Amino acid sequence: MESIKLKSPWPSSVAWARITADGALELELYDHSEQAAQSLGGDVAWIWTADATQASAALEVSGDDELLRVLEERFEHVHAARLGPSPV
Repeated sequence: MESIKLKSPWPSSVAWARITADGALELELYDHSEQAAQSLGGDVAWIWTADATQASAALEVSGDDELLRVLEERFEHVHAARLGPSPV
């Protein structure tokens, strides 16, 4: 499973994008801020999964490596990639 680090929206968070063994695009965000701990009792995390083939088509790229590279280069942070201009 190939993975790249994406920009995250807050200083206390970290994000990744990866292609899973079954061909899905997975975006992952962890927020380990004090606010997250106070609000929810610990770290906050989400994993968003999409079809990598559909994501590649929507972003007009070919192949998993190019998809991950474009996500890293084109979007301000992981939320922007998740909510981007195309429904991926």
